[in-house]
Amino acid sequence: MLDGLRNEKRPPYARETFWADLKAGVILVASYVPIAMALGVIAGVGPLAGLWCGVIVGIIAAVCGGTRGMVSGPAAVLAVATATLLMDDAMTLPELAVVVVMAGAIQVALGLAGVGRYISYMPHIVLTGFMSGVGVLLLWKQTETLFQFGASDLALAAFCLVLILLWPARIGKFIPGPLAAVGIGWMAALFIPGIHALGPVPVGLPVPILEFPSVDLLQKAVGPAVLIALISSVYTLMWSLIADTFTGSRHNPNRELFGVGLGNIAAGIAGVMPGSAQIGTMTVRQFGGKTVVAGIVCLVIVAALILGLGPYVATLPLAPLFAIVMLVGWQMIEFSFLRKIPRMDPRYSTVMLLVMAVTVFVNPVFAIMFGVIAANVVSAAQLESLELDSVISTPLLDRTFSAEAPDEFAARIGLVAFRGSFTVSSSRKLIALIAADIRDHDVVIFDLSRATHVDDSAAHLLAQVIDRAKQTRTEIVVCGLNDRIREPLFAFDVLDRIPEDRIAETEKDARDLAWSLLTAAR
Repeated sequence: MLDGLRNEKRPPYARETFWADLKAGVILVASYVPIAMALGVIAGVGPLAGLWCGVIVGIIAAVCGGTRGMVSGPAAVLAVATATLLMDDAMTLPELAVVVVMAGAIQVALGLAGVGRYISYMPHIVLTGFMSGVGVLLLWKQTETLFQFGASDLALAAFCLVLILLWPARIGKFIPGPLAAVGIGWMAALFIPGIHALGPVPVGLPVPILEFPSVDLLQKAVGPAVLIALISSVYTLMWSLIADTFTGSRHNPNRELFGVGLGNIAAGIAGVMPGSAQIGTMTVRQFGGKTVVAGIVCLVIVAALILGLGPYVATLPLAPLFAIVMLVGWQMIEFSFLRKIPRMDPRYSTVMLLVMAVTVFVNPVFAIMFGVIAANVVSAAQLESLELDSVISTPLLDRTFSAEAPDEFAARIGLVAFRGSFTVSSSRKLIALIAADIRDHDVVIFDLSRATHVDDSAAHLLAQVIDRAKQTRTEIVVCGLNDRIREPLFAFDVLDRIPEDRIAETEKDARDLAWSLLTAAR
């Protein structure tokens, strides 16, 4: 089990790499701090919880994870999901802590079970719809709050947003645009009356709020924990793929899930928001970082800052933080995907838009579950078509068996040749087609020599077809069984319904057997 957590052999860590990581880590602090604080506010747990999420999840995931250039911490998708759980007092902070710990434990279990690579198979249309919906939600919520605050806050947020967009890239290598917006916006707020400030921020180490859960709370927390784990895992592995393009290495998805899961367990115990990989992965690369050491350097500095930061940020205006979140939301909307909708299969574009709408208007956490189900329905419909195309049902005239075959036996033998997969997607419709062969022929040959997979649902329905054949006195001959196909057919008693003398090795043997059955019945 632990073999799946081992990383591939990597080149030695050189002095030049360390200096590049050190420089990038120091510069990353400037952009990491305001974004983490803003996401903590959005999540409803406060700016300090956003910062501590970065320190706890980021350092543990960097040390125990499996991606060379990853930076982890608070992410916009998880901030919105966390806010949803806390909305309207649906959950208390101690209850949220239980959810975060359970989500981390699920991720650790997935990593140890070696299924990390399958988590990244989340349908792209679902992930795109969810991310775009979260982006719209972030824009909407921040704009709504700014209008409630008043014209002064709205004007300052607009100024900061324009400042970030127009900030020169050459200067941004040393002073990131978000940090400049916070600093300049802070100074501007001193001369503008009525600006809403962040207020006092407690300092020191995070205070654990985790309580021993009751059975009722565990039942209540299972659903949110699974969804938080799913969102964090998919988002993390998506960034792992992006990081691989930067570093030229290959990430270990199981170890990455294990590392992020440990980080989320610690985050839940500490009473902060859940985390995942985040946009700092790309930012640190732009600053010249090479490995996870850059992220560790950044987060160690952040930890040192927040131990004494509180008294100095009470007057920080919220408007610059809202501007940063609005920019993040805008960047999360997949405009390139939206432009492809007119030339896309309507089934896929419909699922994407529905997931986006559910995220915005219903519940971001529910949107993931809804999207996976909808995408599976679409995929099942397409898979049904492919599987039906791979199964051929034709009558075999008796003269193909014997040159002397009398005309009275013509077309009394049917052949159903299974090719590829035979699953729940196509089984019911396919069984209806096979049932017609049973009615029209005295002997039906099931050729499974080219079948690659039969799932439990298909095997169960196939057993029912054989029972129906017995009622119509149609003989069933099976050929081409291999070990992969034999196992599910045996498990669901399909083979128990077929006498051993009706099971042939090859199609030729099956034809000879079918001919002998017809001859004996004369």
